[in-house]
Amino acid sequence: MSPSKRKKMPTVAIVGRPNVGKSTLFNRIIGKQRAIVHNQEGITRDRFINEARWGDYTFMLVDTGGIIEHPVDDITRKMQEQVQQAIDESRVVILVLDGQQELTRTDRVVCESLLRSGKPMVVAVNKLDNAALAMNRYDYYELGLGEPLAISASHNLGVDALMTRVLEHLPAPTPAVAAAEEGEDETEEPEEKKPTKVAIIGRPNVGKSSFINAILNEERAIVSEVPGTTRDAIDVEFRWRGGEYLLIDTAGMRRKAGISDAVEHYSVARALRAVRRADVCLIMVEATEGLTEQDKRVIGYTLEQGTAFVLVWTKWDLVENKEKRFKALADDLDLKMAQVKFAPQLTISNVTRKRLFTVFDYVDRVALEATKRIPTAELNRLIEQIKAKHNPPSQKGRHAKILYASQTSVKPTEFVLFVNQTRLFHFSYVRFIENQLRAAYSFEGVPIRIELREEKRKS
Repeated sequence: MSPSKRKKMPTVAIVGRPNVGKSTLFNRIIGKQRAIVHNQEGITRDRFINEARWGDYTFMLVDTGGIIEHPVDDITRKMQEQVQQAIDESRVVILVLDGQQELTRTDRVVCESLLRSGKPMVVAVNKLDNAALAMNRYDYYELGLGEPLAISASHNLGVDALMTRVLEHLPAPTPAVAAAEEGEDETEEPEEKKPTKVAIIGRPNVGKSSFINAILNEERAIVSEVPGTTRDAIDVEFRWRGGEYLLIDTAGMRRKAGISDAVEHYSVARALRAVRRADVCLIMVEATEGLTEQDKRVIGYTLEQGTAFVLVWTKWDLVENKEKRFKALADDLDLKMAQVKFAPQLTISNVTRKRLFTVFDYVDRVALEATKRIPTAELNRLIEQIKAKHNPPSQKGRHAKILYASQTSVKPTEFVLFVNQTRLFHFSYVRFIENQLRAAYSFEGVPIRIELREEKRKS
């Protein structure tokens, strides 16, 4: 569904204090394991938004960070701002409470805040996993917010009744919309163009979330100097000059040896998954520091997955002699990772907003290259030219032969060379073929995989 249509959909926000099961309920309603769930408090920080369907109803569901009465640092203060924004933008609010604990002062503060907002509320008393525990819901009538509903998000108990109550506050879907969602609409409409999925990746604190906030011109993602502020992969829809994009803000990737916290392990796993599902990755590297070992690992993983990418040097406003610095960065990249010369490079500043939107010109270009297919006949003509230019190597009188070639896939871009014996081909000759493919067809920003496959021909 396009971003313009999603903006017209009503929004349902899930709120409550930390560790009451908001993310578990969020995952249950959307039917996917999208938000990180952990028994540690304060896992969710940014607003997590996903389209949800329940019966004939379609709406946007928002998972929020836990409400804290007295924020003690910059991150928790920004979390509370994110929660308030979710409440302001919602059509109805689901207040989640922990049914295995007594009402706390924070629960009461949350209730008072929601009452002041004037938003319709549905009270969900969570973690009531059996009939005996379900009796605890009666203790929550004292809040004066109507009938508390007993649920167990983890065991899928009471969620249907909860959603029935929530849907009462949403506008009824029109018959045309309901029929279209069920595939009953007889009128054929042109297929919607899917947005380009752009994963923003890199090590911690290189400016990934700041980039999201700068292009949206709002505090969509929490930004802090503390590494590891972003914990989950957050999807953000964005439109620019007629193009539609799904920006995926990810947690900073650290090397495995530096990860001791279970939550960070999940965060990095989500970031790696974002690379796999993206059309294009923006690999962000801090220009003032240059290419580090961890940057090389991030680039290496993207190469391994075959995902197209653009290399983005961030914090360019902090660089004094820009021309000299850019040359030094390019030379350093050639020295440390010569195999990624095919990737375009761009410098940006989230502070001065320099070249922020130029990024999308690069994304469009690289995304198009990632879908390029070479017809088999045309590819084999090129292979003949390559062989004429530089014969395949030979070993002990045995000559390496390329019988024919074929492009087998895009995203990742893969070619298969059918040969007489794979052992006769040195990796340098395979690299030579890749370079010739790029010289002929560019494949800018797109990793190329070349597989050698033996095929014996009958005499």
